[in-house]
Amino acid sequence: MAVALYARVSTVKQAEKDLSIPDQVRQMQEWCERNGHVVAKVYVDPGVSATDDRRPEFQQMIADATMKPAPYEAIVVHSLSRFFRDHVEFALYERRLKKVGARVISITQQTSDDASGEMARSLFSLFDEYQSKENGKHTLRAMQENARKGYFNGSRPPFGYKTEELDLPAAKGKKKKLVIDESEAPFVRRMFDLYLNGLNGHEMGCKEIASYFNESAQRLRGAKWTRTRVHQLLCDTAY
Repeated sequence: MAVALYARVSTVKQAEKDLSIPDQVRQMQEWCERNGHVVAKVYVDPGVSATDDRRPEFQQMIADATMKPAPYEAIVVHSLSRFFRDHVEFALYERRLKKVGARVISITQQTSDDASGEMARSLFSLFDEYQSKENGKHTLRAMQENARKGYFNGSRPPFGYKTEELDLPAAKGKKKKLVIDESEAPFVRRMFDLYLNGLNGHEMGCKEIASYFNESAQRLRGAKWTRTRVHQLLCDTAY
């Protein structure tokens, strides 16, 4: 049987460090060899969530699977959570694939094709959705507490700031806090001044401020200012 392999990790950081994806693909390839299946194509979505279908490779895979004739008869995943972490969406996509004779097979959660197998997949999917929501809840709570204590949660600091690493352990690396970047701060102060007081008695909106900075070659870390970027900066509570 010709099959497609689908691998996914949830965060960009995981993808950059090659966490999970190579191992997922290796295990699926070995499973296919043992069971006499031919791998027609491998799809990988690095750093995307399975709580929705906004995944480029996932969408391409579904489009390919529903072609006539289809290039493969099944989609193989390591676990069903790699395919979807939303119970309703999982069922809708599985039904869509079934209409063209394609199946979703998990190498770690194998089920039959009868009613009991369908119920088992439904239970697996429900549990995956529940686990995803619980993980999200705990992560948000931890990030809020981290921010409440004055530590920085993000990866790239807002324009006008830089991060300073503290000698305090974090889940990954060390905790960081935002400090003013004196090389960028004057631009931020000038931007707020132009918005509040204008230039030579002339009021300035976001579009005019963006033009002012671009014409004076004062860039946003190498990129041109736009009305949207100026508006985002002026509305950012970090300032």
